[in-house]
Amino acid sequence: MQEEFQRQPAEMTAHPASGPAGRTTATWSECARLAAWPLLLLMLASAAVPASAAERGAGTAAESTCPQAPALVAGATATDLADVCRGVQSALAFFASHGIQATESLSIEVTDKLPPEAGPSAAGCYIAQKRRVYVVPYDAFRKNKTWFGVAIDRSLYRALAAHEAAHAVAGCSFRIPNPTIQAQEYLAYAAMFSTMAPALRDKALRATRTQGFDDIERFTPMLYMFDPMRFGAEAWRHFSKAPDRAAVLRAVLEGRQLSDR
Repeated sequence: MQEEFQRQPAEMTAHPASGPAGRTTATWSECARLAAWPLLLLMLASAAVPASAAERGAGTAAESTCPQAPALVAGATATDLADVCRGVQSALAFFASHGIQATESLSIEVTDKLPPEAGPSAAGCYIAQKRRVYVVPYDAFRKNKTWFGVAIDRSLYRALAAHEAAHAVAGCSFRIPNPTIQAQEYLAYAAMFSTMAPALRDKALRATRTQGFDDIERFTPMLYMFDPMRFGAEAWRHFSKAPDRAAVLRAVLEGRQLSDR
């Protein structure tokens, strides 16, 4: 997770916003077995924004169904609900366009009190054991002013939701146990940046110091921990220029790339 959002991850494997936190992963078969609907699994925290460490139990707020995505969202205002649902829908569309389908429905809670695992500066996280995504409300998210060097607005809030949803989908799609932090973050950032409008994406990339990596193995845990914003921007630059993007996704999910093996 990152502090100012200059040094922030977006997940809780630990989504920067500050730096990585701990994570828990599971295989696809475990994901499929854990829920009645199709999609989630990983512990990841997202874009950081000061938040309480107290945990709020699932199912304590009224839930609404996303109109065009298999997701239930609790605790959101009408406007936040619309943005979260759009972010989830965009993330699912990204994976589907590359032949990867969600295996569980998403359970999401919008709350000022993220689980303690997320850390004090996270803006969102995914808790595998609960099969639940948590994101802070938009009003809390925007208190950080900027993210990826860009003034926070509703479009970045949708990107935050997309990032967390991407972690959930990827978590159930890995074909290896215990995927690396760099594998998880590479996929989540590739998905997140793909959901952004071109003008917003270009603005974020220009504001983030990058050099462009030709070798995917340049994405290391150290880079993510010390400069998660750069990690995310570099991930998109690398992924976007791949001649076969679907092949890159498969290689990461199958442990042939970004693995400790």
